[in-house]
Amino acid sequence: MGSMADINVTPLVDVMLVLLIIFIITAPMLVQGVKVNLPKQNAASIASKQQEPIVLTLTADRLIYLGDQPVHLKLLPQRLGAALGGQPRPVYLKADAKLPYGFVVKVLAVLDKVGVEHVGMVTQPEGRGP
Repeated sequence: MGSMADINVTPLVDVMLVLLIIFIITAPMLVQGVKVNLPKQNAASIASKQQEPIVLTLTADRLIYLGDQPVHLKLLPQRLGAALGGQPRPVYLKADAKLPYGFVVKVLAVLDKVGVEHVGMVTQPEGRGP
């Protein structure tokens, strides 16, 4: 008899099956991460035409700027309401990295109170200077 030209694939199938089982077991552990109870909010649909956003800047010393104008936190609802003019517009929030989380949350609460539906958090890409 001559030599066989067939390849035995049984060991290959066994190894692939073991690898598949390992990945099926470990993949959910890698993706799970930290569990967070996210807030639930009904959001209106996004308007088709984009409007000019309002830029709100928070400095490290807790100063608030609406555009280029400084605004006190207590006057922010009136000034922001006037800037919105009853129209839904997005607000871009530029907050200093050293600000306490509580202060940023207070400003976000004012945005919610005024009726701002779309808030964008402005960041700087990693690897770039200040």
